[in-house]
Amino acid sequence: MRISMKSILVAALLAAGMSTGWAALGGKPAKLGPHVAKAKSTAASTGQVTYTETRKELDSGTTVHEYLDASGNVFAVSWSGPFLPDLKEILGEHFDAMTAQQRSQRAGGRSPLHIKQSDVVIDSEGHMGAFQGRAWLPAKLPAGFDPQAIK
Repeated sequence: MRISMKSILVAALLAAGMSTGWAALGGKPAKLGPHVAKAKSTAASTGQVTYTETRKELDSGTTVHEYLDASGNVFAVSWSGPFLPDLKEILGEHFDAMTAQQRSQRAGGRSPLHIKQSDVVIDSEGHMGAFQGRAWLPAKLPAGFDPQAIK
């Protein structure tokens, strides 16, 4: 069986494309993608709670914060900036809950979105040029972590 250089290149590009972006809420952080201009991780704490906060500035000017527990899993995310980041990528399986809520609120206009379910809380608001939001998994918050600490 003969494999062409073109096939190898296509396979490499597909593999690279699968690792771009960041973690979905509840998962492990992924490799940085080409749309991230700068990234910085810092150890943080609030009282007795220690966690890692990762700040990623996208080429679009939007900033995404990830909050990781001691195991390296993302328990909360936030975003702010002139453009929405890829919320499907950030929220993962919780994206469907957000879109279902948006459809039910569609008749009400452009009101802020607030979802509070047993497994996820999502707050999102904004307009063209100024978006912000945050999401967290209540059951995955480190003991003593206050969601108000999410930027």
